[in-house]
Amino acid sequence: MKTMFYSVATAAMLAFASPAMAADAAAPAAAAPAGGSNLIAIVNIQQVMREATAAKSVREQLENKQKSYQTEIAKKEEALQKEDQDLNKKRSVLSKAAFDEKAAAFRKKATDVQKEVQSKKATLDGGFEHALNDIQKVVTDVIADLAKEKGFSVAVPTSQILYGDPKLDISDEVLKRLNQKLPKLDVKFEAPADVKDATAPLPAAQ
Repeated sequence: MKTMFYSVATAAMLAFASPAMAADAAAPAAAAPAGGSNLIAIVNIQQVMREATAAKSVREQLENKQKSYQTEIAKKEEALQKEDQDLNKKRSVLSKAAFDEKAAAFRKKATDVQKEVQSKKATLDGGFEHALNDIQKVVTDVIADLAKEKGFSVAVPTSQILYGDPKLDISDEVLKRLNQKLPKLDVKFEAPADVKDATAPLPAAQ
């Protein structure tokens, strides 16, 4: 019986890499200030998300949690490989019925671990997504405050323009205020409800 677990579980865990906190947040189109000003500001969102202390703390937490998960899965993977090898050695001495029973039990264990891998990956993905949304919300609030103070009506990510006068760039001020408002962010690692339901044990038969 070939090992049915190793390649799937390992690939699933290694496929997850802590996402780069550099996605462009949607810069807000702030309400136009009195006087009808049409000033535009530009923001290097990638730089802000890369250098923000909160984003750095999120990346560190994700990397630590991923390593912890990989260690857990590696131990279970090793145990399954050993059990698979032992079962193959006993195949010639077991009756067909006994072997089939043990093989079925082994397949269930492997399937359970695969589900655990999927759940852990979903937990990492969900934690990152929620953390990113929290940071982006503060970035939006910071830019909106700057719009009122500086009198610009639109803020545009630098990734969406070919050229912008450096005088219009508010990235440094956004980063400074973001770090003041949100110096650190604790990531909530919770498996999505649909994953919890999929991995939950079936109720015992009445």
